[in-house]
Amino acid sequence: MRVALLYGPEDLRLEDVDEPRPGAGEVVLEIRAAGVCGTDVKTYRRGHRILGPYPARFGHEFAGVVAEVGDGVDAFAPGDEVFCANSAPCGACAQCARGNQTLCDDLLFLLGGFGERLLVPARIVRKNLHWLPPGLPLELAPVAEPLACAVRAVEVARVEPGERVAIVGAGALGRMLSNLVARAGAEPILLDRRAERLADARGADQSFEAVGRPDTWELAVSLVRPGGAVNLFGGCAADTTFTVPTERIHYEEVTLRGTFHHTPTHIRTALELLAEDPERWEELRGPRVSLDELEPALRGELGSSSKYLVVPG
Repeated sequence: MRVALLYGPEDLRLEDVDEPRPGAGEVVLEIRAAGVCGTDVKTYRRGHRILGPYPARFGHEFAGVVAEVGDGVDAFAPGDEVFCANSAPCGACAQCARGNQTLCDDLLFLLGGFGERLLVPARIVRKNLHWLPPGLPLELAPVAEPLACAVRAVEVARVEPGERVAIVGAGALGRMLSNLVARAGAEPILLDRRAERLADARGADQSFEAVGRPDTWELAVSLVRPGGAVNLFGGCAADTTFTVPTERIHYEEVTLRGTFHHTPTHIRTALELLAEDPERWEELRGPRVSLDELEPALRGELGSSSKYLVVPG
């Protein structure tokens, strides 16, 4: 079978590897659709903290059909259409006991969506492998991963009806946040490069940063009113820093928070949202590309889209 392997920054190779075989509790997934997002571009260019040693498989938004199941797997059968989340918490550590599953001391990640098949570990099969809800097209299902991150961010922020919420970044995640903020009854102000939008956002009750750069983190902090809250949602490069005026925190009592990743509960919510109104989210799927077109997509050579959908077959 063919898979995409990273041998280092901007060193991607398509290779033939042996077919996986499931052990006890495991599932082999035939990948039918895998999303390409900004995180994948960052991973391709500079690596990622969850990538592991090179050569490494990557791709973290994927759905497909169960090809084989191991001993003890009763919930799934070959032919089932499923969405596979890219992680599962242990449920036993101190962080999980506190309800902080995204900070689990043994958070198990699964990458490898950019390939024809993938072995799904038993813990993910038990906790974070999901049948597709009725009405959800398989090719839209990979959007559930980033959408689950946005669902959790809006939940943690406790967005309330009537609030004005500035969202820095009009890419796919910014648009997801905007959609969810509006669904909560608040007014989203989605910021792109237009200066007039920036003026509209000044004095917001809350802000979300959805770009992942220190300068836009600083911009998000500058936008909210005294007593407002900032959600630093976009992940920056390792070892970067940003500056916050002390008066914003002390005298103006602005709250800063970060939200990273998702939990199985947020994945289920995201799948339900997608199934409830697929057309609302369809534009966030992106154009279809093949495995052979993955690297040009990561390099930005196929057009202006920030999202693509790899169809391995």
